[in-house]
Amino acid sequence: MAQTVTATDTELQKPVNVILEQTFLRRAQQLCPYFAGSMPGMISKQMGTSTIKWRRIEQETPSTTALTELTGTSSYMQGRDADVPSFTDVTATVAKYGQFYIVNEEVDLYNPNGTSAELVAVLGESAGRSLNQLQRDVMEDNSTQIFNNGASAAAVNTIVSADKLNLVINTLTRNSARTFMPMTVGQDRLGTAPILPSYWAICHPDVAHDVSGLTGFKSVETYAGQTEVVSGEFGYYSRAGRGVRFVMSEDASIDDDVGATGGTDVRETTNSKADQYTIVVYGKDAFGSVGLGKRHTDGVYRAGDKNEGCWELINHEKGSGGVSDPFNEISTLAWKAFYAGAVLNGNWSRSLRCAATDLA
Repeated sequence: MAQTVTATDTELQKPVNVILEQTFLRRAQQLCPYFAGSMPGMISKQMGTSTIKWRRIEQETPSTTALTELTGTSSYMQGRDADVPSFTDVTATVAKYGQFYIVNEEVDLYNPNGTSAELVAVLGESAGRSLNQLQRDVMEDNSTQIFNNGASAAAVNTIVSADKLNLVINTLTRNSARTFMPMTVGQDRLGTAPILPSYWAICHPDVAHDVSGLTGFKSVETYAGQTEVVSGEFGYYSRAGRGVRFVMSEDASIDDDVGATGGTDVRETTNSKADQYTIVVYGKDAFGSVGLGKRHTDGVYRAGDKNEGCWELINHEKGSGGVSDPFNEISTLAWKAFYAGAVLNGNWSRSLRCAATDLA
């Protein structure tokens, strides 16, 4: 008796080509540095809520009293008291974001092959930058500000300085902020550099030029072969046992003309007051986020990973529109994502406000 073989390419509809989906994810991931190191939240469909909750277990007070030697009659727990953990709940409500293209059949008929694939890639870039900017706003707007000079934003007109960066590192360390990666040891014969346990710092490319000029700064190529790096990482700075690994993103905000006058060779949008930039320096799990799935806490998001319904790449093929598309001419490409961001521990982040060198 003949056996029937199911042809998945003709009998079972594929709503999204897996290659296009991978392209979407690759383009989105590389543009989302602000998600690195945040604690992921997940939202599942049909669960009856749009609220995400993170629970932060507070750190214990160190024990400095010696336990006494046990003697006499044994008793329950030997008369010793257990610690009671304390915790803080942080909640955020997710919101939905997305964009779409309407594509007619002439796009594929009259344009070079791959036009639809490139449209998916462009949607991926837009999705990545959209989520990245939303998470940026949460981090920049809710971190305690430190000004590179003066006591307010209106006084800032100097580029990032080692003294203020040292202050930020010291503040996070005093607050017991968690570092992201362990120390690695370099080797002289291989030309690699030792790296201390580090926090992340994200800044604009304009500021990256100034950071790279700080005494003690090490460019990423001196250590990339010995430890994992993230997209956009350009170097490392350390002080007193802790480091900061820098990532640049063009999505880092610029506040035009909000600084002071009189800056020396600094960027000014209208040649009147210094433009102001924000460097966010933060420890692991200082922030929470929903939008890229559960893997993004380690800075890595692999094409094909699913993320519990936070995002979708949606493709309605030609012929799916029914009476609205009588000639089967129209298809659509779209992305949709649910996003929320939250501050989980405000003691573990700082925003360093500074100007940037005018390279013109």
